[in-house]
Amino acid sequence: GQGTITTSSTVVTGHGTSFKTQLHVGDALLARTSRGEEMRVIKMVLSPISISISSAFSADLKTPTPFKYINKPRDVARESHATAAKARMEQEEVEQRAMGTYGNKGEIVYRERTEHGSYRIKREQATTDMTRSDLLSVRAKKKSDRYC
Repeated sequence: GQGTITTSSTVVTGHGTSFKTQLHVGDALLARTSRGEEMRVIKMVLSPISISISSAFSADLKTPTPFKYINKPRDVARESHATAAKARMEQEEVEQRAMGTYGNKGEIVYRERTEHGSYRIKREQATTDMTRSDLLSVRAKKKSDRYC
């Protein structure tokens, strides 16, 4: 690899490295220690100069030491598909949480103040499909909803 490394337990610090562009989670890091060449799996790429490895080397590398790495075989198409699916699922979760708070398909949920000073949850049927902004606007018009 480009540059040199030092270690402290499972934290690897690079000197003149670019870990963010060179390495990925699952890649193997090879370095020569006092007991010979050792290999560790990369668990996190924290920055261009810092990574976390699976377990500490037999002895900390206190002086800057050259290193090598072996890239984990990758299925780029599957990884990009998984990333897109995860982003889509997270977006759906955000929308679902919002609909669960403000209402869901065809229903508007808001709070109404009672004569005793507390609140009760009211539900109304929506006449059209509404966005989150539309739902919030409807709730804001209800003067007694304390969350608007």
